[in-house]
Amino acid sequence: MRITAGLAAVVLGVTLTATATAAPDSGSGGTPTAAAGTTIEPPIDCTPTAAHPNPVVVLPGGDGTTAQTADQWSTMLGALRDAGYCTVLFQGGIIDGTRWAGDIPSEANQVADFITKVRKTTGADKIELIAHSAGTIVSNDYLKLLGGAPNVNHAVFITPEARGCDGAGLLTAMGIKNSPVTPVQLLQALPFLPSVLATLSPSNAAAMEMAPTSAIYQAIFATQVTQPGVTYSVIATRNDQLATPAPACSLIDEPGVVNAVYEDLFPGATPVDHSLIRSSTDTAGWVLQQLQR
Repeated sequence: MRITAGLAAVVLGVTLTATATAAPDSGSGGTPTAAAGTTIEPPIDCTPTAAHPNPVVVLPGGDGTTAQTADQWSTMLGALRDAGYCTVLFQGGIIDGTRWAGDIPSEANQVADFITKVRKTTGADKIELIAHSAGTIVSNDYLKLLGGAPNVNHAVFITPEARGCDGAGLLTAMGIKNSPVTPVQLLQALPFLPSVLATLSPSNAAAMEMAPTSAIYQAIFATQVTQPGVTYSVIATRNDQLATPAPACSLIDEPGVVNAVYEDLFPGATPVDHSLIRSSTDTAGWVLQQLQR
C-alpha cells in the first residue's frame, strides 16, 4: 500500500488538535501524476509445457527494495518452477529502488508491454498472473482499464488492496495510535488534500493514486472489478498491518472469486503478515492449488 508517510504525517498534524472537518475544493484542477519509473525485466528463457501451457508472470509488491526481491520471492518462484511452470518475475514503476512507486497507468502499460513479450516469446495465448500488494492495483488497471483480461487465464492476488481500506495500519506502523480519523477519512473530508500532497512530492502523487478517493481507484473499484474470462483467487491475512481493516480490505466480494484467509487455511502455521505471506511455503502451495482450478 502506498498511502505513505507524507499522508500519515498530515493526519498526525490534523488530529493532534481535532477531528478533520470538510473543506472546500482548492480548485487545483486535478492531482499531479508521478513519474513512470523504470523496470527490471527478467530473461524470458523458459518454455511452457503441455501440462502447464500458460507462463506465469509474478508481480511483487512494493515492500522492500529491488535488491531484496530475490530473497523475498525465492520460495514462491521455486515452488512454481519445481511444479513445471514457466515463471518470470517483473518489477515496474521503480524509483530509488522501490517497486510500483510511479504513476499507476504508466506502470500498467509497463506490465502490458512485458506480458506481450512473454506471450510472443513463448507462443502462449494466455498467462497466469500472480500479484502481491501494490502489484495487484497495477494488475487490476491492466486487466480492467487496459483491456488485458483476454490475455490472462487466472489472476491470483496475495494481500491485495481492494475495497474498504482505511489506511489506519500505516498510522500504527508509524507509532500513531488512537487517531480519531483514518487517512481515508481525512482524504474524504478534505478533497483538496490529494492535490496538495501530490504537489509537495512525487512520492505523494503516487500514493494518492492508491487512495480510495482517486479517479484511478474509482475506475477500478466503483464497479465490478473482475473481468469476464479471468479466474480470480485472493488470499488475505488477519495479521495484515497495512491493508486494514484486515482481512476485509483485501477480499473481493464478487461472484466466482475464491477468497481465502491464511489463518483459516493454516491454523497451526507460523504467523505471517502483509509482507511475509508472500514468502510462506503454505502460500506457495495454495497458489499452486488455485492455478489448477
